Amino acid sequence: MAKARSKEKSISSLAFEETREAVVKIKTLKPLLSSKDAETLTILMDKGLMTPLDKSLKEAAEGKIEPLENILA
Repeated sequence: MAKARSKEKSISSLAFEETREAVVKIKTLKPLLSSKDAETLTILMDKGLMTPLDKSLKEAAEGKIEPLENILA
C-alpha cells in the first residue's frame, strides 16, 4: 500500500511540475502569439469548452453525426 501511495505522489508531483513548466512557457511566449493563436490557446485551456468539443470530435470519428443538411432541412 505504501508503494501505491509513493507512486501516486510521484505521478502527482510529475504532473504538477509539467503543469508549472507549461504555465511558465505560456507566460513567456504569450506576447509573441498572434491574436488568433492566443484565442486558440485560450480555448484549449478552457476545460468547459474542451470537454464538449472532445466529445463531439470523438462522435464524429465514430460516425455518430447528423449531416448538416438534415439539421437545416
